[in-house]
Amino acid sequence: MTNEDPFAARPGRPEEPPRPPASSDVPGPGLIPGAAPPPAPVYGTGPQVRFDRTGAPLEKPEGLAKGLIGVAAGFTLVSVLMAVFAQGDVDAIRAMAESNELQINAGSLLSLLTTPLLVVSYILYGMWMSRMRRNREALGVRPGMGAVEWWGWFIPIASVVLIPIGARKVTGRGVGLGLLLGWWITWILAQGVQGLGSAALQFSLDLTTGELAYPERLDAYPAIMWASAALVVISFVFFMRFIRAATDRHVEIEA
Repeated sequence: MTNEDPFAARPGRPEEPPRPPASSDVPGPGLIPGAAPPPAPVYGTGPQVRFDRTGAPLEKPEGLAKGLIGVAAGFTLVSVLMAVFAQGDVDAIRAMAESNELQINAGSLLSLLTTPLLVVSYILYGMWMSRMRRNREALGVRPGMGAVEWWGWFIPIASVVLIPIGARKVTGRGVGLGLLLGWWITWILAQGVQGLGSAALQFSLDLTTGELAYPERLDAYPAIMWASAALVVISFVFFMRFIRAATDRHVEIEA
């Protein structure tokens, strides 16, 4: 039997205690050892929701905006088709003057669609602008000229300035003035040129006898309708961009 103590340290290099595992080797709660950790969350990159002064979220009138753009596109298409069939209108009037019989062609039928499309556009525009007005007021902004988007169209002559001024007050400075003026000026010009074309078509005939009295006016009608259609197309492009920009930016308090 030996007298050596089995628990006594032996001479030589002392043994180092085992080191604890590195923190990177220890998985966090709920993680599987060896699995990659989830990416860190990123804040502020998604769409920002605006709230009114009471904390309720503001809803952009995107559905009304899409409907308004769709109806405006329909009116633009009808205007272009009326220019395409304008020569047919001229031929129909010449035939009517010679035979004293009513002539109906595609251009006449297309013109029947313009009034319903304008009425629907007026309603959608008023609803769209009113919704944005309420959103602006909920943010503490007072656009002024209350409901001008409804009654402003019916004021003779003054409607030419009431509608764009009212739109500017509601949409604010967040929407470029060029979009608003580009839409409105070309629209007014298009309506004026189209009225000139209708007058040339109507007053080419002698209203007492029904005979073709001013053929030169009738010959100018197709060119006038093409000029009106071109202005309507330009106006629609500006109008569509104005609607999209206003719908998206009107809830910005700094606008």
